[in-house]
Amino acid sequence: MKQNKPTFADSATGILQLPSEEPFVVGMNVSVPSPEFQLQKLEHFTLVFVNQGTAQVEIDFRLFRIKQGDMLVLATAQFFQCIEATPDLNLSYVTFTHDIYHEVTLVFDTPFFAFLKEYPCLSVSGEENVRHLNHMLHALADIYQERDHTFRLPMFRNLVQNFLMNLYDKVKGQFLNHDIAHTSQQEELLGKFIVLVFQHSGNRREVQFYADSLSITTRYLSSVVKSLTGNTPKDIIDTRCIQEIKMQLRTTRDSMQEIAFRLDFPDQSFFNRYFKKHTGITPLEYRRSRGSLLVSF
Repeated sequence: MKQNKPTFADSATGILQLPSEEPFVVGMNVSVPSPEFQLQKLEHFTLVFVNQGTAQVEIDFRLFRIKQGDMLVLATAQFFQCIEATPDLNLSYVTFTHDIYHEVTLVFDTPFFAFLKEYPCLSVSGEENVRHLNHMLHALADIYQERDHTFRLPMFRNLVQNFLMNLYDKVKGQFLNHDIAHTSQQEELLGKFIVLVFQHSGNRREVQFYADSLSITTRYLSSVVKSLTGNTPKDIIDTRCIQEIKMQLRTTRDSMQEIAFRLDFPDQSFFNRYFKKHTGITPLEYRRSRGSLLVSF
């Protein structure tokens, strides 16, 4: 009888998943030979650190090759799949609920959320940064093991918050184009816009909807988003909507008409044209090329 290949969940008992009734889980130096991940929309927040080996992953349908020293920051509602990995892949990880993530990021500026979704793969370089990371991981692992500690959860939240604040401070300057015109208010607006897009882009594709939700004009929204990201609001909305469609095509057997209806397209013909405009192929061609329900849930 053919045996199934081990999945991350089988090998690590917690990457991207949580044990029953546990708000968080920590794994250290976990060997993950030949992992397989079904395409999924993430329910929890996960930090993954590559200790050894390489892997190719797909995050929001963008391909990333991760290697030793890299870190994945996987946010709730992102689409994720591990495509391939070397036999020596070894990881450490921290996974926790969206409620914890919300609590530890309350004090952050809104652009933090946009930053995490845009740049999910980071490289940890420098002896001091690596030492700080290892110290944090071991401290989190110790907290995870102390299940009877009265302040176990608050200690975990505080340590994760400190780590994320330090991470954001060190790397945001590499990715956000700051100049005199880019005020904190503009960055906050961008962050709010990105959060709204992740919540509604599957069904709402009009820039006017997001401008109205933010109580600003479409012109001002376009100016701010373009200056900070180089993309128009419509570009960002359409990119996320296409990701939602790809998820439906690859993980369900629903007809094109059913998917079009679920995502509030006026009809299947419009749905087909919209998808082909942004990908170069029809939804049916995409489904046939990538397969549907490759791995059952």
